[in-house]
Amino acid sequence: MRIHRKAQAPLALSAAAVLMLTACSEDPGLGNSEALSDIEVNHNDEGEAPDVVIYDDIEADENSSYVVNEGDGEQITSDSLMDYQLSIVDPSTGAIQQSSHEDRVDPFMALSALAASPVGVEQFFAQGLSEDGVTVGSDVAFYLVPDPEQGIAEPTLYLFEVLGQTPAYADGEEQDQSGDLPEIESEIGTVPELGDYDQEADAPSELSSEVLIAGEGEEIADDDYVFVQYRGWRWEDGEEFDTSWVTEPEGEDEDNAEEDEDDSEDEELTAPEPGSAGEPFGFSLTGGVIEGWLEGIPGHNVGDRILLVIPEDLAYGESTNDDGTTEGGQPGGALIFVVDIARTIDNETMEELQSSQQQQPEQGDAAPLELTDEDRERLEELAEETGMSPEEMEQLATQFGVTSIEELEMMFQQMPDGEGDAEEDTEDDETDEEDE
Repeated sequence: MRIHRKAQAPLALSAAAVLMLTACSEDPGLGNSEALSDIEVNHNDEGEAPDVVIYDDIEADENSSYVVNEGDGEQITSDSLMDYQLSIVDPSTGAIQQSSHEDRVDPFMALSALAASPVGVEQFFAQGLSEDGVTVGSDVAFYLVPDPEQGIAEPTLYLFEVLGQTPAYADGEEQDQSGDLPEIESEIGTVPELGDYDQEADAPSELSSEVLIAGEGEEIADDDYVFVQYRGWRWEDGEEFDTSWVTEPEGEDEDNAEEDEDDSEDEELTAPEPGSAGEPFGFSLTGGVIEGWLEGIPGHNVGDRILLVIPEDLAYGESTNDDGTTEGGQPGGALIFVVDIARTIDNETMEELQSSQQQQPEQGDAAPLELTDEDRERLEELAEETGMSPEEMEQLATQFGVTSIEELEMMFQQMPDGEGDAEEDTEDDETDEEDE
C-alpha cells in the first residue's frame, strides 16, 4: 500500500507496516492513550526535528495514540490529503532516530487510502490522525508494541506533526455540461460515474475536454508534477479499466468479513466507504503518461475536475485483441477519463527533491561506525541475515550516518526486505527441529 505521495517517500512507515490492528478507546486517542500522557514535544527551528521529553516510562501492551499538543487549526477529516512531518522516537529516551524535517518538500498522505489498506496498523494511523481533537498544528504520538513474530523487536514511537490538509479530490464550483461529450454524474467529493452516450458513434478525432468542477487553485504549468484522482473507461463499450478511487478495502474477503464481525466488540476501526478518494497518482507533465494527459491537463487549475475524451493516437493505440486491448495489453481505442487535480509541485522544486534523494553522501562525510569486538560479531550476524557482506554493511552505515550497532539494528528492523527472510529462517529452523 502506498502511504503518502511525493516523488519518493522521505520516511516510509515500513517499520510499522507488519504490525496488527488493535483496539481503540475514547479521546484523546486510541488504545491506552493515557500511557502516552507524559510525553512533551517542543518544536525547534524549521528544518529541525523537535525535542521530545518522556517523563515517565510508557507502559502499554497495545498499540496506542495520543494527541500530545492540540493545534489551533481546523479538524482533520478522514478524506483529506494531510501534510505532516514524521519522527521516529526512542520510546525510552525520547531521542530522535529518524525524521522527515530536513526534506525539501513536506510529505503528505491520503487518509482514506491509508484507511483502505489491508494492513491493520495503517488503518490505525488513519483513524488516529482523524480522531476528534486532531487539528492542524497538532502533535500526535503513536506507540507500537513489539511483535517478535513479525520481526519487530522493540517498542516504537511515531510522532506526527500535522501541518495542514487539502481535499484529495476536485473542489470548486460545479459546472453545467455541454451535452457534446459523454454525460458524467459528478458531485464534489464523490467518485464520478459515466452516464449516457452513443457508443456506436465515432469518438472525437481530436482531444476533447470539459471542466466539470472549476477549482480555484494555481494554474498547472506544462512541466509541473501533478497529483490526480482519475477514472477511465473505453469509448467502445464504456467499460472501466482503471481508477484511483477506493472501490473496496484491499484484501477484503469473506473470511476477513467474518473475523471483523467476531472482533466487532473489540475493534472500532472501519474502512472507508466505497467511492472514497484513494491515493493520488503523481506524475510529471514532461512525460511518463499518455499524450492525451500531457496535452489535456496543463492550463487547468488545482481543484479542477476535467472530462477528457482522448483519441487512440493520443492514448495507447488501436484495439487489436478481442478484449479491447492493444498488442501491449493496454486499453485500446479512444478513452474517456475524468481527472481531479488534487495538487501540484513545480518542476524546479521536484527536480531538486529528486536530485537530493538520489545523491548518496560520500564515504567519509559521516563518522565511521564504531565497533567493539562484540559489536563486530553482531555486525557479521546482521550481514548474514540480510545477505550483505560485513564491508557492505559498514559502508551503508557510514553513508546513512549510523555510528553504533544499535542504530544499525534499528535501521534494519524498520526495513521490510528482511521480514520475509526472517520468516523463512523460522520455517527452516522448525523444519530442522522436526528432522532432528
